[in-house]
Amino acid sequence: MNTLTTMLLLAPFIGAVIAYLAGRVTTHAAFWVAEITGALLFAVTLLLLVGYDGPIDIPMEWYRFGGFSIPFGIYIDKLSLVMLLIATGLGLLDIHFAHDYMAEDPHQPRYYAKVLFFIGGMILLVSAKELVPLFVGWEFMGLASYLLISFWHQKKDPADAGVSAFLFTRFGDIFLFAAIGALYYVAGSLDMVKLNEMAASGALDKDFIFVVALFIFIAAIGKSGQFPLFPWLMRDMEGPTTVSALIHGATMVNSGIYIVARLFDFYIAAEALIVVASVGALSAFIGATSALVQREMKKVLAYSTMSHLSIAFVGLGAGSLAAGMTHLVNHAVFKALLFLSAGAIMMAAHHVKDLWRLGGLGSKLTGVALFMGMGVLSLAGIPPFSGFHSKDAVIAQVLSNPQTAGLLALMVLTAGLLSMAYGGRLWVLIFAGEPRDKKLYDEVKPVSKLWILLPLGIMAVATLLMGFMQDSIAEMVSGMGLEIPHVAGLLPFMLIAIALLAWLVWFYYVRRLDLTRKIAAQPLMQAIHQLLFNGYYIERMILWLTRNFVIGSLARSVNWSDRKIVDGAVNGTVPASRGISSLLGRAETRRSGENAGDMALGLALLMAALTVGGTA
Repeated sequence: MNTLTTMLLLAPFIGAVIAYLAGRVTTHAAFWVAEITGALLFAVTLLLLVGYDGPIDIPMEWYRFGGFSIPFGIYIDKLSLVMLLIATGLGLLDIHFAHDYMAEDPHQPRYYAKVLFFIGGMILLVSAKELVPLFVGWEFMGLASYLLISFWHQKKDPADAGVSAFLFTRFGDIFLFAAIGALYYVAGSLDMVKLNEMAASGALDKDFIFVVALFIFIAAIGKSGQFPLFPWLMRDMEGPTTVSALIHGATMVNSGIYIVARLFDFYIAAEALIVVASVGALSAFIGATSALVQREMKKVLAYSTMSHLSIAFVGLGAGSLAAGMTHLVNHAVFKALLFLSAGAIMMAAHHVKDLWRLGGLGSKLTGVALFMGMGVLSLAGIPPFSGFHSKDAVIAQVLSNPQTAGLLALMVLTAGLLSMAYGGRLWVLIFAGEPRDKKLYDEVKPVSKLWILLPLGIMAVATLLMGFMQDSIAEMVSGMGLEIPHVAGLLPFMLIAIALLAWLVWFYYVRRLDLTRKIAAQPLMQAIHQLLFNGYYIERMILWLTRNFVIGSLARSVNWSDRKIVDGAVNGTVPASRGISSLLGRAETRRSGENAGDMALGLALLMAALTVGGTA
């Protein structure tokens, strides 16, 4: 293993230990260790990219016993490098931002150690050659997400949110673990490049690889917050906003899409992409419509993450690796920008998250308003920002594919257009109009240019410049440029519809906010509002099913079987043992006279038997 690769894989975990120990001596040392480690990781990734002349393939073994071995190889190609740039680059900016955001927290050593561990898990995942090291990185991130979401575990809501994230993602992980076992048993290999080749060549049974692809996708659903395993994605807002930016932008939620992209040929051979597209389209629609009515700014962004990750999934499901992964890359940047912008607003406004208590902050937080506005424009798909190119590419791909045209295309198109509505609503309610809480407005304080505005500005410029680099990004993640199928009238329709939605947002949330409140007070609108606000009640349905079927039926049945059958069989041996003991006990009365008589009788019978036998 070369020096750069070793540093890339080990530095985050070593840095995590040093950050924690140094932070116990002096709190600020934890930040500087994390900052230096993050800069080192990003620099190493850049050096690997600049010096790239082919995939880095390092075969290794984790365990060997006789002829049995567990591979643990490293494989870094262009797709891996792009994901590494996202994880290390956005991770560095997130750590830099946290200098001010976490400045008053007494547990900074623990925070920075967990963040570096989190980034290390993502690095291992995207650098894995086989499914075993990928699974280890996958679980590292699952553990780190639990620890970070519940960072303020002394409070009930963050603690519950961490458990929720852990349980929802673990449910999916069971299927990934099962898929790994099945592939090792049937295919004899866990090398993802080799599995793609075996599936494409027909060396594996199609029904088998379809089931395996489905199992892996269930794990991806959990990790990337897709229907129906998305509720944890909304509850993780209880953690620090910098953690939300990491999860939604730089690391965890990207891993589910990455594993499908890495096994893209496997999914094509399994004919499972239509499942990916169907779940993605439904998730995109649920996320976009639910984002329209949320009160908390972070929950708007959380539902937005669900929707846009779904659009990336749909791109893959429609058969375009380039469109799906390019949108993932674009989304990572502008979503991290939006979350950290939300964090800056919360810092300035005494950690208020309620949109209806804000308003008019554009004059006080001009820099944040500008950079967040650029993130919203990219989210909405406004040219020349990066989101415009990839989102339109996915929509065009869906419309031109006979398998996904129709209802799926309609849901994706709706989700894509609504980005302007909920993104514009978010920005307008924060920065435009009159202050709705005058006291809070007067207490808003400026943010640091070095620690807060600098990382926001870098991401804002990046999401703009990436709009001119889409072919290069697509070529790196898929080996081909971003080809957008021609769909007559799509571009003018999208631009006109986005412009109309932008006008509606301005009219109803700036010009006639009173009219918006009157409309919202209508019974029908209140019912629709509650449906969308609660995410179509999916979490409640899951809890009901769990309580009534898993706990109420299955768990009780298992408990009854354990008590009545298993325990009954064990407890039934007690009277049988007592009976045998009583029967055998008759031979022992503990009276010496009787025992002597029995011995004499027995000896006489034995002698008689021997005598008779000898005579015969």
